Amino acid sequence: MFVRSRLFVRRFIATFGMALVVTVLTAMLAYRWRDEPDLAVRLQRLVLVELVAAAVFTSWVLRGVVAPILALGRATRTIAAGDYAERVPVQSSDELGDLARSLNQIGGELVAQLSRLRDSDERQAAVLTGMVEGVVAVGDDLRVLFANSAAGKLFGFLPPSAVGRPLLEVVRDHQLHDSARQVIETRKPIEFELEWQLDTPRIFAVQLNPLPQSSDVGAVIVLHDNTELRRLENIRREFVANVSHELKTPLSSIMAYTETLQRGAVNDTEIRDSFLSRIAEQGGRLNNLIQDMLSLARIEDQQQTFDIEAVDIAQVVMRSVDDSRPQANSKSIELVTPEDLSPVVVQADEEGVRVICNNLIDNAVKYTPAGGRVEVRWSKQGPQVLFEVIDNGPGIPRTDVARVFERFYRVDKARSRELGSTGLGLAIVKHLVQSFGGTVGVDSTVGHGSRFWVQLPMV
Repeated sequence: MFVRSRLFVRRFIATFGMALVVTVLTAMLAYRWRDEPDLAVRLQRLVLVELVAAAVFTSWVLRGVVAPILALGRATRTIAAGDYAERVPVQSSDELGDLARSLNQIGGELVAQLSRLRDSDERQAAVLTGMVEGVVAVGDDLRVLFANSAAGKLFGFLPPSAVGRPLLEVVRDHQLHDSARQVIETRKPIEFELEWQLDTPRIFAVQLNPLPQSSDVGAVIVLHDNTELRRLENIRREFVANVSHELKTPLSSIMAYTETLQRGAVNDTEIRDSFLSRIAEQGGRLNNLIQDMLSLARIEDQQQTFDIEAVDIAQVVMRSVDDSRPQANSKSIELVTPEDLSPVVVQADEEGVRVICNNLIDNAVKYTPAGGRVEVRWSKQGPQVLFEVIDNGPGIPRTDVARVFERFYRVDKARSRELGSTGLGLAIVKHLVQSFGGTVGVDSTVGHGSRFWVQLPMV
């Protein structure tokens, strides 16, 4: 083994050669000085010189061995401390040189592997940060190992400050805490919905799964905000219920009148004419409801084709006012319009603008009590045209203002049905305005009236 070692062979040859030279030199000089009277002194001096030379030579030999070993030791400690870029200078081709090259190779591979791990971590962090779903990982002690920014937004905490803290301290919900503990203990996933109160009530779909066996024991929590989905489901349920009710009421009336006529009332001219008139009225109500539903569906699905062009809103509004004037006169309502009818042009569909104006003016006249006042006006507001319908009717409670543009929503349901309202007019107005790139809103005070306003882009 030692004979095959390059380090051993080189040092052995050097040492043996030095010893051989010293022996031969000593023998030669001793033979030459054999007749000299001071032979002993000369030999002592010779030995002294040889000892000094041997010491110097030994130091040189040891230095060639020890120095690389010390360099290897320093490099090893540096790499162990985390500085994988440290390199050992290779100055020999023996075993120490091979060891140095191997250590340098290990350091290079560690640097490359660390770089790959860092890139992988950055990619994973970017993916987790960009996720809409909140992600929280906890260890077997239920302390937070990781939380992405979405989880912080959903629960209202800063993700970096959550790491290392107990889950119950970060998210104060016992159901989530107990579920995480159950997943860790049973190694089985759990799904449930969590109602969370922050600034506004939220509904989260929660999925808990155990971490893979190859990693730390714990669980990963994935949260998806289902608040909007639940809201839409509630709207759908309300819509179905409202449609059913709106269709049922006139149909019930039609069936009742028809049954009465079939039982003999058809022979009474006065009753027959009255019932047929009511059947026609309820049929018209059904037709209006169905037409409004179809119009709203086409607008919402963007199936309605609009001819966007320059529209003089003054002309359209005045035609709508003329249409509503007979009803206003019948209730002694003062219908006020501007004196200046100069053209004010908006970028929209003329028929759509007419529907908007008709709905708002008709509603104001319907709900304003007899002897009241309805003012219709329009004006330029920068790049927009502001159209307003102002009445001094009963007004709208603050709790209902935010919902008046919803389908089938009525502030006074009984009175709305009495007046023949389908409950879809304001929803149609809202979607038409949005289709034209405008905005719509309402300001109202109970007992003082309401102000409905629409802003449309001006040409």
